Amino acid sequence: MRLGMLLFMGGCVVLGYACSENAGPRELKAELTLIERHEAALKRFIDSSESVDWEDAEVAESVRALLRAYAAFANQHHGDSLAGAFLMRRADLLQGRGDFEEAVNQWLSVLEGYPQAHFAPEAIFRIGFTRETALRDTMGALKAYGQLVDIYPESMWTEQAQHSLKWLTFSEAQMIQALEEEK
Repeated sequence: MRLGMLLFMGGCVVLGYACSENAGPRELKAELTLIERHEAALKRFIDSSESVDWEDAEVAESVRALLRAYAAFANQHHGDSLAGAFLMRRADLLQGRGDFEEAVNQWLSVLEGYPQAHFAPEAIFRIGFTRETALRDTMGALKAYGQLVDIYPESMWTEQAQHSLKWLTFSEAQMIQALEEEK
């Protein structure tokens, strides 16, 4: 469901950007139209069932086309805030289809290229969360969460990171005790 909403909202942003007076040259509009078309195709698959079958040939091709389109736009328009947002979506798609290491690498690229963007704290959190849950890399998760707390202390993602840091550093006995105290 989250992926569907992201694609829908992203499509609205793309459409608004492409249709604005400041959209730029025709090539830019063509790139954004292509992305919008790929997003719409994937959204149809998402809306047609409860869960996405990432192995389905049509879904897989739709995802590959969208991954290529996001990367191409970001490469052509490096530094543009929309490029950073597309890279965040690209990481979402990679994570959704189970390419967790690639998703983490994409979020790292987002942080490198857009450290002051509003989505940078989320990128660090997503790195930590993916390392913690999918990759079972506790040390990597602790590092990411710690960096989030240090670099973006005012972010809404920081509180979540602090909770994750607490639970990841508890021993089993401490965790049981903490859970009993919450009752």
